[in-house]
Amino acid sequence: MRPDLLSPTLESPTELAALRPNDEGLQRHSARVKRERRLQREHLALSLACLSLLLPLLLLQLDWSWWQVWVLPLISSAAFFRAAWALHQEQLEWELRLVTLAVVLPIALSGLWAWQMKDAVPPSALILPFVLPPVLLLLAGLPTPRYALAALANAAVIAGILTASVWPFLPCAAALLVLALVTVVGINVVQRLQSHQMRLWTMRQRVSENAEKMAERNQKMRKLAFEDPLTGLSNRLDLINKLRQILKNPHEEAINTVVFLIDLDFFKNVNDEYGHAAGDALLIEIARRFRALVRKGDLVCRLGGDEFVIMFRGISSKDEITLVADKILAKLAEPVWYKDQLLPLGGSIGIAPWEPDLRSPASWLQQADGAMYQAKAGGRNRYMMAGVADTPIEPKVAQ
Repeated sequence: MRPDLLSPTLESPTELAALRPNDEGLQRHSARVKRERRLQREHLALSLACLSLLLPLLLLQLDWSWWQVWVLPLISSAAFFRAAWALHQEQLEWELRLVTLAVVLPIALSGLWAWQMKDAVPPSALILPFVLPPVLLLLAGLPTPRYALAALANAAVIAGILTASVWPFLPCAAALLVLALVTVVGINVVQRLQSHQMRLWTMRQRVSENAEKMAERNQKMRKLAFEDPLTGLSNRLDLINKLRQILKNPHEEAINTVVFLIDLDFFKNVNDEYGHAAGDALLIEIARRFRALVRKGDLVCRLGGDEFVIMFRGISSKDEITLVADKILAKLAEPVWYKDQLLPLGGSIGIAPWEPDLRSPASWLQQADGAMYQAKAGGRNRYMMAGVADTPIEPKVAQ
C-alpha cells in the first residue's frame, strides 16, 4: 500500500473559500441609500402636510372669509399627503413632483400671507415662515443645485415683499441678513454633505476594484489548489473534498458512486525512451479521453504521476460497473502518436464501489488502490474490483 494514500493532507484538506466581488454588498448599500432618501422625502411630505394644516392659524389674522382661510391650506395638505402615500408605496416618480411642490407651495402660501401682513407686523415676524422651508428641504437631502434654487427662490420672494414695504431701512436689512445667513448656511451644509457622499462613492469604487482584483487572485489560487497544472483535471485535494461531501450522506449520495483508480502501464518506458515531453503529451491525451467518458456530476482527477481517478455516480449494478471499466480500457487501447512515434500505453484499473465500512476518502481510495495492484499483479492492462469476496468478479483483460 502506498503511504501517500494515508497522508494527513487527505484527512484534513484545506478548503479555500471563494471570494466573490463585493457587488452584492454595493447593491445592498445603494438600495439602502435610495430607501433612506425615499424616507427623507416621505417625512418631508408629511411635515409640509402638517404645516399646511397649521397655516389657517396665520391666515385667520387676515380679513378673509372662512373658505379663503381653509381652501388653500387643505389643497396644499392634500397634495403633500398624496405625495407621502405615493412614496410610501415606492412610486419613485413622485420624488420629483414632491420637490416641485415643496419649493412652490410653501413659498407661495407664505408669500401670500407676508404680502397681506407686510404693513401689520415687523419684518422679523415676516421672515419666520420663510426660514422653515429651507430647513425642511435641507433635512430632505436635496442635491446642491436643487436646494440652492429653492433657497434662493425663497429668499427672493421675501426680499421682494420686504423691499416693497414702507418700513424703515434697518429692520428690513436685518431681516434680509437673517434670511441670507440661513440660505448660505444651508447651501454650505448641502455642499458638505454632497462632498461627503462623493468621498463615500469613491471609497466604494475602490473597494469594488480591490474586490475584483482579490477575486481574480482567488481564482488563480483556487486553480493552483484544486486543479492539476498539466492536464487541467481536478487534483488530489479536489477529489478528497468531493468524496468527503459524498460521504456526509452516504446512503443517498455514496451508495451509487464508484471509484476507478487507473495506473498507466509502460509510462516509465515512455519517459525513458521518448523523453518527458512525450510523457506530458501522453498524460494530456489520456486526460482528454477520460473527460469524454464522464457525465455531469462525475469527476476525473489526476492523483499525480501516471495515476488517475474517475469517480462515476449513478451506477449501481455490476454490469454497469464492468461496462464503464471496459470503456476505460478501450480508451487506453487507442493508439497515441507523438512525433510520428507510437507510444506504448495500457492501464491497470482498481474499482471500488462504496461499502458501509468506507467512512473516509482515504479508506475508499485504499480499496481502489488494493484492487489496482491486484490487476497489475495479474498481468496489467486489466481491471479488478474490490470488496467482492462474496460475489467474485473475474479480472477483465483489454482485448
